[in-house]
Amino acid sequence: MPHRERGFPRTMAAIMGRGLASTERRFWLIVGLITLGGAVLRVLVHDFGLPWFEEVDELRLWFFGRQVRDLHVPGTRVYESTYPPLILWLHQLVQPLAEAQGRPLAMHAVLDLRRVMLLFTIPGTIWFAMLGRRCGGALAGIIAAALWAFEPNVIETMIYAIAESMIIPLLFLSLLLAIQALDTARRRPLPLALASIALGVLCFLGEFRLPVAVVPGLVALMWHLWRRFRPGWRYVLLWSIVGVTVAGSAGALLWMRLPERIQGIANATLTTHLWDINGLFVFLGRSISLLHPLTLPLALLLILLVLRSRHETATTPVSVPALLLVSSTLILVSWAAGSIRPYGDDSLQRVWSRNLLPILLCLYLLMATSVVQILSAVKRSRVRRLVQVLLCAHALLFLFLPGLRLVLDYRIPSWPVVVRDWLDSNLESSTILIYNHSEHWLDPVQSGMPLRTGFDWWEIADMRDYSLDELINEHRTTWALVPAIVHRRLINDEQGKAMLEQMLPVREFTAPPERRDFETLLYRLWRMQHESDVRFGEHVRLVGHDLHTPNAGPGDELAFTLYWNAPATPPENYSFFLHLVAGDDPHPLARIDGNPAIPERPTRTWDQPDETLISPRFMLTLPPDLAPGDYRVLLGLYNVETGARLPVRDSQGISVGDALELTPYNVAVQDREREAPRGNG
Repeated sequence: MPHRERGFPRTMAAIMGRGLASTERRFWLIVGLITLGGAVLRVLVHDFGLPWFEEVDELRLWFFGRQVRDLHVPGTRVYESTYPPLILWLHQLVQPLAEAQGRPLAMHAVLDLRRVMLLFTIPGTIWFAMLGRRCGGALAGIIAAALWAFEPNVIETMIYAIAESMIIPLLFLSLLLAIQALDTARRRPLPLALASIALGVLCFLGEFRLPVAVVPGLVALMWHLWRRFRPGWRYVLLWSIVGVTVAGSAGALLWMRLPERIQGIANATLTTHLWDINGLFVFLGRSISLLHPLTLPLALLLILLVLRSRHETATTPVSVPALLLVSSTLILVSWAAGSIRPYGDDSLQRVWSRNLLPILLCLYLLMATSVVQILSAVKRSRVRRLVQVLLCAHALLFLFLPGLRLVLDYRIPSWPVVVRDWLDSNLESSTILIYNHSEHWLDPVQSGMPLRTGFDWWEIADMRDYSLDELINEHRTTWALVPAIVHRRLINDEQGKAMLEQMLPVREFTAPPERRDFETLLYRLWRMQHESDVRFGEHVRLVGHDLHTPNAGPGDELAFTLYWNAPATPPENYSFFLHLVAGDDPHPLARIDGNPAIPERPTRTWDQPDETLISPRFMLTLPPDLAPGDYRVLLGLYNVETGARLPVRDSQGISVGDALELTPYNVAVQDREREAPRGNG
């Protein structure tokens, strides 16, 4: 009886290439499942970061779309559009639709645009799978689909509502049509070649970095015309001259319509950067660095397993022309991206992952094709099972799990969103001192929240250049938002450490949890008047208070600000009371009750041990007929539902009852005499 594989190996053999016919039959089922999984990951994060914009291009495109529609742009900035027209056209289409639904903000249009991009990124899995299938067979297509659906660098690029989210999938479709047009078995390849050229033009209109996107379609068209007409060298020369003339004329007309900045970039590209061969190797080297370090060793191990199986002939066909066309196009796309340097000569030193994506996908496609050849050459059952286990482990450990972690990370609000929400909920509008990292954090337009309370900010390079007195009194600054990296430098410097000790730490926006963007710490530039360490129950501390009206007389108001801290989150919502009492008489002569901090922060939300909660200014109105004598202002906390007061202990842990004497108050005889004329008036 022949040996039969059972269980997991048998199932994976059908998927991973036990038989080519089986893989071919299940191709669309497997690719469909992979596409569904990739779609779920992308849908989960398509609204990441909003209402704050982590990708500044999204906001700028919204501005440009409004400018083209002759609508008001928030703020006083003047924007000059240098973006490709296709993306601007999409904004002109999406913005009115969102506004007609009563959703006029930038975040609404951008969210709709991200959903439009999903219509391209999700089918991109299928198009890339079909490319892999044309290059190396059904199994290569399945591997290519998995790489597109779950590879973290691909996911991270494709979740942004930027040009690459739409253009790279369209580029795959253009390549696929061109390869189909090169198929000699097709009767009418001309429409496919023309469709490929049209998609290439669309790619160029959506991203100026992709002029080579029309090359695959042109190659297919020229090949088709050559096979059909077999022209002599005279016709080839004539049509070449015509083609060059037409292309030159079209290029000149296009050049005249380009903005001045784009003309300068294009001139530098054509004269200098396009011939920088080192730039291509930089892109190639950085693309290889994006691969997991164990990927290439795994490929070498698979080759060794093939050699050990002593079978030299691979049975899976490889389409060399298709593989050559796809690889050369993706490499040229990255070369063009490296040649167009809009930010100056140093652009090559800060290459983004989306510029590396074409070469990275080219490498993956070559690897997928190579893996298929390796599997088709392996005949030993044990070696085949080992190869299957290695490939499944690679897909699970280096693709799916990192991709899933990336998606979960993008579902967590970034630090700018957390900081801006906290500021809007906890602080009154005031001036905040910031470093240049954080200006866009407070911009009510870029944060996507133009209807919310705004903050004035003052950007500086180093707060040590000023004294605290200058910052507070001359520049009218209340708060300081200090990046964690700057904070570490300050605490290691004597002057910086002295400044921090004179300031009030309010909140640390630091891990855990880990979030995108940089960590920061919020300070108030001065401390409280009276510092203390008094515990109310087991969870609440009074760390200080301010008395704003120390000379208030009868009929006036005593104004207090309270400073709280919760080492552990209180289990209940507590209310506070301020009572004015005479001596040991518990009967209050004046009282106020309410939430001990701002109304938006009941005590059960005090979940950050490092947070200092600053109350609004509480006004305790003194009775106008208050007799001369000694009084006390008592502070306490009590359970809102039961009315039970929390026990109070001082800094030494000694019980002081169920209320703290916050401050003594004395009414002298002269105070009453001063009040008499006002009472008789």
